[in-house]
Amino acid sequence: MPLQTWPATATAPAVRRVDRRALAEPARALALAVAVGALLGPLDVALKHVLPAPFGHLVNSSPVWALVAFVVGWCVRARSSWWPAVAGTVTLLVAVETYYLAYVLVRDRDTATLVDAHAVGWLVVGVGAGVVFGTAGAWARDGRPWRGPAGTATAVGLLLAGAWVEVRRFAGAQEETYRHDSVQAALVLLVLTGVAAVLAARSARQRVVGLALGLPAALGGVVLAGVLGMA
Repeated sequence: MPLQTWPATATAPAVRRVDRRALAEPARALALAVAVGALLGPLDVALKHVLPAPFGHLVNSSPVWALVAFVVGWCVRARSSWWPAVAGTVTLLVAVETYYLAYVLVRDRDTATLVDAHAVGWLVVGVGAGVVFGTAGAWARDGRPWRGPAGTATAVGLLLAGAWVEVRRFAGAQEETYRHDSVQAALVLLVLTGVAAVLAARSARQRVVGLALGLPAALGGVVLAGVLGMA
């Protein structure tokens, strides 16, 4: 009879350890998201006024913010597949609010800016972008036959679309300085596209397929940017 109780006694601690890990993984994902978002917002406010062109402009750009959500999604190790999307979303939501909070604290803006229509609009965009790019980051890291290239293609398409938007701004700009900055920004984004294709992939196949899929993804990004008024 005592022998029948040994398996249950022996496995109980293991079950408790698994439960603790299952709770710790989401907690780490949320802590990472909050920390990165809390840094991104104020750093944007500070750096865009001190960095030379085109970097001051790029740090405040949608592609760079979305790329941060992608990196957060890549870093999340939670077993549930939806945690990278949650982490990416939390990152951008916290970043938006800390961005406006930095303006309130440092530049004496009214606290109403935290919840005005402009802030709410960016919060809505942050939810969509956080889900898409947080998930894409996890897929790229995972490296499965089609999820991996799709994740890589999302990052590639994001940066290519950003470069195209800068080229369009160059074409429509009248001021020579603004035209020059737009060209520089487009070139930096193209360089980042190559870096993302190399780093956001686990194999040569994933890089090649990710680059190929990144072209139609970029086209979709350009269309979406036009619809949202970002182009």
